[in-house]
Amino acid sequence: MKSKSDQVRPVGLNELGQITLRGNVAFAVRCAERMRPCFNVPDNVERKREKTAAVEVAIRIAHAFCRGMPVEPGRAAAAVRPAIEAAEETGEDTCWAAYAAVRAVEAVAHAERVTNNQSDDDVTEVIAVAFGAGRVVAANVDAFSLNQVVEALRADVDKLLRLAGGSAERLGPEIDPSENGPLGALWPAGIPLCYQR
Repeated sequence: MKSKSDQVRPVGLNELGQITLRGNVAFAVRCAERMRPCFNVPDNVERKREKTAAVEVAIRIAHAFCRGMPVEPGRAAAAVRPAIEAAEETGEDTCWAAYAAVRAVEAVAHAERVTNNQSDDDVTEVIAVAFGAGRVVAANVDAFSLNQVVEALRADVDKLLRLAGGSAERLGPEIDPSENGPLGALWPAGIPLCYQR
């Protein structure tokens, strides 16, 4: 067991503020990917296929944005509501996985507004939403797994500070947020038991 001095420092808002827009979206995407295995809509839920698709689309849009692939204007903003509905209508066991996907696509919607000079407040929103994605992941583990989650989030931020450091007002370089990209494994210290679904 780690001593208090060996504990990994949690990710803070100030650090996310030192990462570009794409970097913040990449952080949120990876949080959504960590929770994705928990999104198992029960068979008795109405419109199961639509709800599953809404979460998949939200994550896919966020991936595309990070990689610099074209995303139809307004598509991210339009994907937020269906993902929220999927979270609200699928039950407690799966809703948080959907909320992580919501955070990822919300980050894209705000980042697009920043790049179109529509609102300075959206820079703050991108950071807040990315931070919220991390909170969703950390809030849904047991006490025994919390250190693994904090280590995974810390690893992402440390790498993103090197790869996409700078101002959150800048779009920043393209980043592959998948495990095949420069950020590497979603769970460097192993998948927490509660996420092994």
